Amino acid sequence: MNIALIADVDTVNFFKLGGLEHVFEVNKTEKAEKLLRELIEKPELTILITTDYIANKNRALINEIIEEHEFPIIISIPTLGDTSQPITDTITELIKRKIGIELKSK
Repeated sequence: MNIALIADVDTVNFFKLGGLEHVFEVNKTEKAEKLLRELIEKPELTILITTDYIANKNRALINEIIEEHEFPIIISIPTLGDTSQPITDTITELIKRKIGIELKSK
């Protein structure tokens, strides 16, 4: 398993159609937290994708994972049809944390 997804039913179905095998549907943030804790223990997992909603609800745990583990890289994406913005720019934050370079927008 290299890539896994933790998301709502619509996002899970979308990624299944795209061929992603390791998808986990959650409808409660407690279940997402439990899955996050389980998946970070899998050494073969390199990328973990989740929705902005789940990431924002589990921000403290995700920050802890990022600080203590080199992998998996955690990426949050918008929920299908969601127009809200994530609390942080995930890609910029990943680059800053992993390689120490901060990207600035013009």
